[in-house]
Amino acid sequence: MRDALPGKLNGLVDVQRGVVSREIFVNDEIYRQEQEQIFARAWLLLGHESQIPRPGDFFTSSMGEESVILCRARAGAIRAFLNFCRHRGMEVCRFGGGNT
Repeated sequence: MRDALPGKLNGLVDVQRGVVSREIFVNDEIYRQEQEQIFARAWLLLGHESQIPRPGDFFTSSMGEESVILCRARAGAIRAFLNFCRHRGMEVCRFGGGNT
């Protein structure tokens, strides 16, 4: 699959005219490859420490398809957790941010 996609992009991206086909945004194969080659292999910016200045501050962010909670611990350390319960797989935090 890795080698098959670049050939497909030739028909979807016209560099000379600066036109990108809408197919790029809805093609399942392109989406899966983006997830694998971009989000699974690269460092991702989830947020900045200024977004959680006080102990107890938190916000949710995305890491590819995964929801992540970033928070500042009582001692001041910054922590990141996948936003789901290991027992049931349910979302832990349903809020975009706050303090607790």
